[in-house]
Amino acid sequence: MSNDATGPADPTSGDQTGAANVPPAPPAAPSAPVPPAQGQPAPGYGQAPGYGQPAPAYGQPAPGYGQPLQGAPAPGYGAPAGAPYGAQPGYGAAVQPNITINLWLSVFFGWIPALIFFLIEKDKVAPNYQRANAANLNFQIVLAIAYAACVVLSFVIIGAFLLPLVSLAQLIIGIIHAINVPPQLAAGQEGKFYLAPNWVK
Repeated sequence: MSNDATGPADPTSGDQTGAANVPPAPPAAPSAPVPPAQGQPAPGYGQAPGYGQPAPAYGQPAPGYGQPLQGAPAPGYGAPAGAPYGAQPGYGAAVQPNITINLWLSVFFGWIPALIFFLIEKDKVAPNYQRANAANLNFQIVLAIAYAACVVLSFVIIGAFLLPLVSLAQLIIGIIHAINVPPQLAAGQEGKFYLAPNWVK
């Protein structure tokens, strides 16, 4: 029997000190993590793996999300720059006005073409063209009233003299309108009509 503090010697192993019977020491406790510097996020916290950038807040799209791909059309699907979203060239544009045809037909056929063009192009042409159609219709209404008065007065002698005058006025004033009004409207001005009260707008 040995009195060594390490324990009795093992005669079979050749260890005369008894060190083989000593239990191993417990592992050392892990060291506390070093806190990051003030104002710096903890490593790995709130960062996208491998990028070193902070992750987006909850509910927010990731950077670049929702952006058009390279080569993809911009919002508006082919609309020209500055056009409203979804607008396409020509869509909703005003129709081509036919004021020249309207005025020349009105010279020979009176209020019928004037009424037709007024109804067809109403709220579909530029405002000055729409007002010109209305003025032409008002002029033709005045002529229609004048013709009706001539028919009533035809029972007396004065009606026979007024009817040629009304027809001549329709021809002359109508031709003046047909020649002068379209260039005025094309220049962005108001068409100048004679004997056209503001009845129909």
